[in-house]
Amino acid sequence: MPAKKILVVDDEPEVRMLMEHFLTGKGYEVRLAENGRVGLAALDTFAPDLVLLDMHMPEMDGAETLRELAVRAPTLPVIMVTVNEDVETTSHLLQLGAADYVPKPFNLDYLEQAINIQLSVARG
Repeated sequence: MPAKKILVVDDEPEVRMLMEHFLTGKGYEVRLAENGRVGLAALDTFAPDLVLLDMHMPEMDGAETLRELAVRAPTLPVIMVTVNEDVETTSHLLQLGAADYVPKPFNLDYLEQAINIQLSVARG
């Protein structure tokens, strides 16, 4: 069975490198994008099974990127990642179509569990 593909969209190089190292170590194929525009462009060439999307990015923030993802790939699970743990913001992101929300700094076990849940839901 081919590896599941995860697109990581985050403007912080350290976060992208951490995610790439962690996720490839778990057997996923990973593509990195430094902003929402690059992430959206990767949809056609990479065809991810799941997106990890940062909320706060310059140029095109996570909410705007999430809206566009919902139009282009409505069944693609998107897990939002951000330091903002505000209930109102989280609720808004879930209303926009986010499948889940994982706070930074990452608890990698929790992140892995959230990814596994979303990929199994997407399969079923």
